[in-house]
Amino acid sequence: MAIGRVHQREIVEVPFSLPDGQILPHPALVISCDELQDVEPGMFYAVLISTKNHFPELTIPIKSEWLSMPLPQQSFFVTHIVNPFNVDDVFAHRNCFLRQPYFDDVVNHIVANIIDGAWG
Repeated sequence: MAIGRVHQREIVEVPFSLPDGQILPHPALVISCDELQDVEPGMFYAVLISTKNHFPELTIPIKSEWLSMPLPQQSFFVTHIVNPFNVDDVFAHRNCFLRQPYFDDVVNHIVANIIDGAWG
């Protein structure tokens, strides 16, 4: 089934390229604006969601109340791993969205960790 669009703040399942070279299906939070998919057909950016917390200074534990639907197990936004995708890469929608105030916090952490190096 073809996925037509994804939406900012949506959690989707995508093939994530990990730093060790593995490509594994993972949930991810769509961080780019919806309009990017119109300018660059189908393109969006997403941040990795993982059940592992290898670098606590770079992750955010996800609380169930932040989401429109809880995740099946404790998970973390891995704020230093952001990849581009195409909607054709999406395995599945999870019918789950991150609520706005928490989304803003995640984006601020991504900027702080990737751009500013604020963890060091």
